[in-house]
Amino acid sequence: MSDLREELSRYTGAELDVVVIDPGHGGKDPGTLGINNLKEKDIVLEVARKVGEYLNEYIPELNVVYTRTDDRFLGLAERGRLANEMGGDLFISIHANSFAHANRARQQRPNGAEIFFLGVARSQAAVEVMKRENSVLRFEEDTRELTEQDLLIYELTNAGNMQISEQLAEKMERQFRERAQRSSRGVKQAGFQVLYEASMPAVLIELGFLSNPAEARYLSTEYGQSIMASAIFRAIRDFKQRVDLANEHLIAE
Repeated sequence: MSDLREELSRYTGAELDVVVIDPGHGGKDPGTLGINNLKEKDIVLEVARKVGEYLNEYIPELNVVYTRTDDRFLGLAERGRLANEMGGDLFISIHANSFAHANRARQQRPNGAEIFFLGVARSQAAVEVMKRENSVLRFEEDTRELTEQDLLIYELTNAGNMQISEQLAEKMERQFRERAQRSSRGVKQAGFQVLYEASMPAVLIELGFLSNPAEARYLSTEYGQSIMASAIFRAIRDFKQRVDLANEHLIAE
């Protein structure tokens, strides 16, 4: 019982009534490009729609909203502001990865899903992903890049959101391994502008590498998109179950 109480304490203060799904990129920003002119913005929009469909079907009491539902450009700060205005309790930003040296030998091509929550990047690989996703700022006017000081202050003042974000990220990672049967690159922290702007627990998902031909083909199929969306849905479902149980225990005490 003490182990359960300790686990549930990690969800203290969490609520889950509104989920904001954020398909990355869009409009003039295609995101990363894969084989056969495959565009990140198109893949993540389809996966986002499928996640919403699963949530609406199996957890109808949840209110699912999107930052975009068509091919339009939104700035990083605007996405976070929309999530706040929509009253989001959870922010899920969906992306696809890329590796600059895609022409290297097949056995050296990176693959796999990874999940990020906000914080100071702990590895060079996380820094590279952060730089690529934050490069959307080049399409925007009146922007300011995050500094390490910004992130350190965030970590000090948003410990609760970070803890809850990490719990969700770990559930996502497990579902990608177990449900989707995909290679996992783990849970990491990095200074993503889009997560910084959202005043709620938030994660950024990299579904896989469009620079890897096999992974790009998988993510371009209806089957692959449905499986990845199902994994995301299951993580949110499991997360909600823990949040609800934590709140029940809090009321009982």
